[in-house]
Amino acid sequence: MLTIYDSHHIPTNRCVPGHRACRTHTGFFLGAGEARRVQHEIIALINRRLRFSWLTEQWTRHEGLVKCR
Repeated sequence: MLTIYDSHHIPTNRCVPGHRACRTHTGFFLGAGEARRVQHEIIALINRRLRFSWLTEQWTRHEGLVKCR
């Protein structure tokens, strides 16, 4: 059974808007920085998934080579 205490280990958690997504009391909008951060996290998530699939393919290829010996 899996118990989740917080969402830090969930990969898609980083795509949730943070505290910079809304206006501050001074009226200075930090949304552009927040949008950039979310965009970078989406790119990083895609890169992690591509790397995982690449590693899976490499491991499958390795297992195939070992079985052929």
